[in-house]
Amino acid sequence: MSVLRELLDGYLSTRRALGFKLSEPGRALGEFVDFMDDAGETTIRHDLAIEWAARFSRGTVLVRLNAVRQFAEHVAWFDPATEVPVLDGKPYVNHRPRPHIYSTEQIDLLLHAAGRLTPTVRAATWQTLLGLLAVTGLRISEARALDDADITRDESGDGGWVRVTETKFGKSRLVPLHPTTMTAITTYQRLRDDTFPDRATAALFVTRRGTRVAVSTAGATFRELRGLAGQTGTASEPAARLHDFRHSFATNTLIGHIRSGGAVDEMMPVLSAWLGHVSPASTYWYLSNTPELAAALGAQLPVIGGDDD
Repeated sequence: MSVLRELLDGYLSTRRALGFKLSEPGRALGEFVDFMDDAGETTIRHDLAIEWAARFSRGTVLVRLNAVRQFAEHVAWFDPATEVPVLDGKPYVNHRPRPHIYSTEQIDLLLHAAGRLTPTVRAATWQTLLGLLAVTGLRISEARALDDADITRDESGDGGWVRVTETKFGKSRLVPLHPTTMTAITTYQRLRDDTFPDRATAALFVTRRGTRVAVSTAGATFRELRGLAGQTGTASEPAARLHDFRHSFATNTLIGHIRSGGAVDEMMPVLSAWLGHVSPASTYWYLSNTPELAAALGAQLPVIGGDDD
């Protein structure tokens, strides 16, 4: 069996374990891998995908290349030389940039980089903000919009809650905070208030001038941080993005749940509510088929299919 065939089998098994049927895409990808094997090619390239798809009708080309694109994004985790198919410089249907799933070490590097910012209050803002994104999966727009009043310490003193009201879909929600997260936020608030005793904003996170963090400021500062942390991307690895904290939280939370013996269908409604999605279907879109997720699901496959003939 070729390497691509093994990767395809793992890709389809993982996606189907997550609830996707992939009947037609599975058949199309099987034909594509046959084409690659016959050509003696082991690495997916743009020109090879186009050559394979060119034999089909225009409408079918788009559908089939979209299937190859999604498969190629999975294969890129294992073969950095993989090229994700594009047409005329534009990605195919429903394309999104391949998320960068942060490792613990990469998050630590970003937090260390944030600690090098000046002045001190700016460094503290970004260390606390990035830490909150990493452990809650909040959108950057939601974190920017938080006020002090949205942070509540649990009466027992064991952690707390963040109330998210400025959401993408207008759905308010409460997100639990671990005691260590509450401690970090409280420490930051103390430093912030000492720096700006007469703040004109109720914002939780402030700039070096004591104002709420703006969209443009967030983007520019994170580009600076990822440069300091060496996470600007390569030809095969996407540059880190602020929104990737959300993808990373969703993917890594599901991996942890599966490894602890939990079922995917039990976790998805919980994860969906946590992230503030309209339905679990939106949450499936956020999951990235990383080698770690594939391995976690692969270990469960005998259990998932245990009653099948």
